[in-house]
Amino acid sequence: MGEDSDALYGAAAVIDTALSAIADSNGMLEIRNIPDGEHVIEFSYTGYFKKKVKITFPQPANAAVTQVRLQTQALEVDDVVVASTRNYQKAEYDPVQVDVMDAEEVEQESHDKPSDVSHILREQPGVQVQRTSATAGTMGIRLQGLSSDYVQVLQDGFPLFGGFSNVIGITQIPPLNLQQVEILKGPESTLYGGDAIAGVINLISKQPTVAPVYDLMFNGESANAYDAGFYASQKIKWFAFSLMGTYRYQKEKDWSGDGFSETPLLNRYSVSPQLFFDLSTHARINIGVSFTHENRTGGSDAWFNGTSDSTNNYYEKNLSDHASSNFKFEYKFGDKGTLTIKNAVNYFNRNLQLPYYVFSGNQLASSSEMNYHVAVKKHDIVVGVDARTDEFNEGPDSSVVKRNYNFITIGIFGQYMYHFDAKTTLEAGFRLDYNNVYKVYPLPHVAFLRKWNDIFSTRLNFGMGYKLPTIFQAESEEARFINVAPIAANVNPELSFGGTFNWKAALPNFNGVHITINQLYFFTEIVHPLQADTASLSNCPTGDCIETSYTNTNGYTQSAGVETGFNLKYRGLETGLTYTLTDSHNKYTDVLGNPVLSVNPLTSKHIVSIMAGYEIKNFFIGIDCYYYSPVKLEDGTTGKDIWEVGISTQYAWKFLLLFANLENIADIRQTSYGPVVYANPTYAHPAFAQIYGPLEGRLFNAGIKFHLGYFAKKKKPTGEGIEKLKEKDD
Repeated sequence: MGEDSDALYGAAAVIDTALSAIADSNGMLEIRNIPDGEHVIEFSYTGYFKKKVKITFPQPANAAVTQVRLQTQALEVDDVVVASTRNYQKAEYDPVQVDVMDAEEVEQESHDKPSDVSHILREQPGVQVQRTSATAGTMGIRLQGLSSDYVQVLQDGFPLFGGFSNVIGITQIPPLNLQQVEILKGPESTLYGGDAIAGVINLISKQPTVAPVYDLMFNGESANAYDAGFYASQKIKWFAFSLMGTYRYQKEKDWSGDGFSETPLLNRYSVSPQLFFDLSTHARINIGVSFTHENRTGGSDAWFNGTSDSTNNYYEKNLSDHASSNFKFEYKFGDKGTLTIKNAVNYFNRNLQLPYYVFSGNQLASSSEMNYHVAVKKHDIVVGVDARTDEFNEGPDSSVVKRNYNFITIGIFGQYMYHFDAKTTLEAGFRLDYNNVYKVYPLPHVAFLRKWNDIFSTRLNFGMGYKLPTIFQAESEEARFINVAPIAANVNPELSFGGTFNWKAALPNFNGVHITINQLYFFTEIVHPLQADTASLSNCPTGDCIETSYTNTNGYTQSAGVETGFNLKYRGLETGLTYTLTDSHNKYTDVLGNPVLSVNPLTSKHIVSIMAGYEIKNFFIGIDCYYYSPVKLEDGTTGKDIWEVGISTQYAWKFLLLFANLENIADIRQTSYGPVVYANPTYAHPAFAQIYGPLEGRLFNAGIKFHLGYFAKKKKPTGEGIEKLKEKDD
């Protein structure tokens, strides 16, 4: 059998170079007339490493069937089916470049930070996890030099995180139920709407199988933080279910000794049940809900320990509730295609409290879609219509001037893929959106794949996008929404165009050594982007004298660069080296007609990631290292370069898995290079530096995961002779 329990028809077994046998279609083989004593049996199969097993004969009459697993010489992520492009085909044949983390990678990386997906995403080339609050630990995702405003994060194709919920939502997604992570870099607005300017991150959940899964996870961190979670799923005839629940407690901690917490006090719980019904051989329904409640508080040590006074009483409380529902109906017409109807409703409520200010509100967003996919010979077609709503209402205790909005967007889209032959594919798409406020936006898209031979392939991808203007920008979050003005009527959506060019070389397998080289060139230009203008206010409370407003610049934002990846696999060893060069800048004309050129803040020009892992039997150890070159800050200064190094280990044995990790081994912190909190003029109204590096120091975590579904598996057959055996989990 193969390492994934697949039967290897034709696998060979040889004893002492004399006796041999060939496996049948069930992966079973039988060797007769074996002399008594200890013998070495060598198993082999093309594309797999040979394996030798010692067995003593004769075997007891009630001996179980001996299972032998062979390890493939090359594990290709291209074999993974990609869901994000709606064609549901292998990444190898998709014209759009998709970076995929498969189930094994997600499992390993999720143990580094079991509470949320931020660490998993940070592992990916071109992705930066950017902290937005010095004390509350909120985060955004930057992709290819562009801020989180231009990145669309999906879960199972549903846009559940964005706008008001952006910097909070990404820290609330637990990885316990994830099957794989797909990252589409470059313009993807044709299928996913205007926000997908820099790309799409799609988090794919596990699907229930006949084999039951009942997992319990417990994790503890050296900084006095704890996680508990469970995930259960099973398919029973025409019905299937999954249920996930997680809890996170985290004590506040002042790592730098500056009197303010870098790690906030946190209490969070979430629950997500999903139901699946096979109505017939053609029809299937998925219905689910999810709810997360979080209390996240950062602030001064004096406030936490009850010794605050009028000069030092700062705190920052984020109370949030995030509820969502999802519905998906699929009907397969056989060779005539598949009809999909789906809907997601997302409710997010947040209350941000400071000693002298409150910002609160709720966001109600929805996404409804109907699409039809059909593949006929060389033609692959997707057509559909969708409706997206996004309504924000500010709370009564918030700003005097409300910053509410209500967007309704109706879109029609189509995507046509033509396979000239097994090596050449052309994809063309078009979306037409109508928005109730900003009217009509056409979005074309084209992609081309050419596999020149078994080694070398190229991809070209081009498209357009747009983004509706709201106050939920990085600058607003840094200002904690104090004196952030509503979007003016003369402010227009940001328009974009861009593309990627990718070439990949998968070198021939040589003695089990598999090398892959991947080169990606990316370019995005945003025309008339939003710019945060600041002005001083008079007659204002101390520390609240800056007003932020947004206008369209008379120019553009441009982000371009190169991403080079090198990957080597040999038996249980895998190493990866990625280098990203990014040139992200703004060019516009000021009110006097003078050209202004500036580097985009918080964007590292050079990013290097080095990852290596070794797996032997049930033990895995890995090391990851990241380098970020100095970034420009909005005040004109330059940050320091950052190194982050971590080690992760895990051991799996039957029904349990043990894991332990050490993060930020070098204890690199931004606070080592200067303060991030300033008196303004006192610490009752502090000012904060921009965050470009980690604020938390060396961190150790360890935990255990129980696979209780192990006990529900059927017993293996025993008895005299060889019986047929096939045990395969989907």
